[in-house]
Amino acid sequence: MRIEETIAELERVAAREVGRGSEALAEPAAGGLLAAARSLAAGAPDAAVFTGFFIPGAEPPAAETDGPLGAVQIAAALRQLGGRCRLVTDESCAPVVEAAVAAAAPGLPVDVAPLRGYEEWVAALLPEYGRLTHLIACERVGPGIDGRPRNMRGDDIGAHTAPLDRLYTSGSAYRIGIGDGGNELGMGRLPADLIGRVVASGERIRCVVGGDALLVGGTSNWAAAALVGALSLLRPEVPELRTLLEPAWSYDLLTAIVRAGAVDGVRRRPTLSVDGLDWPAYAEPLTRIAELVRAGR
Repeated sequence: MRIEETIAELERVAAREVGRGSEALAEPAAGGLLAAARSLAAGAPDAAVFTGFFIPGAEPPAAETDGPLGAVQIAAALRQLGGRCRLVTDESCAPVVEAAVAAAAPGLPVDVAPLRGYEEWVAALLPEYGRLTHLIACERVGPGIDGRPRNMRGDDIGAHTAPLDRLYTSGSAYRIGIGDGGNELGMGRLPADLIGRVVASGERIRCVVGGDALLVGGTSNWAAAALVGALSLLRPEVPELRTLLEPAWSYDLLTAIVRAGAVDGVRRRPTLSVDGLDWPAYAEPLTRIAELVRAGR
């Protein structure tokens, strides 16, 4: 199997249906994984990865397990490629994101946006972000047609969410979006009527911010793993990337962020699961991604 064909299969595996229409949403985004991976693999990227989706209705309220895990996986991969990377989140999600960094990528910078005083914060960072080569969003909610960020239930979560889309759309960097439900940064690349048909309350919650490449996953973490897998195929001289694809790596990180308070976004409680999927079901696509990369080398 040619590398391009393997990457296309990685894209399909990552979009495995879990009941939210990911396979249908992935169809018009096909080829985004290859485009994103080629752009990142072409040199030593200087990137920022945006993540953190706060669940105010959880017990207790916290950032969800989908997103930070995949974001750290991507950031660790970019450092293995010789690039630089930072994570970007807001103060609501910072405890979980910072715990993920401490567990799997010590020393990785984390820029934490305040919920108040955001304009001053972002103004100070814009010059630096304007020099970055890539801006990547991994399960980061974005504004809908009314300008408000909404969860899959249609709730406005703006009170708990800094408008990081303003930083994500700055400069001329190559923008990659990773999402699974239509309301994340990057999903504006999809036809609005498609999200409206496929996703419950899709017309109301869909994010209007697009990007240069979109990766759709059954969970966003799966699409992040597929991106690392594609980078491993394109840069075979960096064998350390394969370590990041081992399901055990993800399990250890999932355990660490749940201990730090991360919650399953569907179950809305701290469990070793992602989007309602217990570990065995969640790990199946991760295992398949790792197998495809090993076979494709």
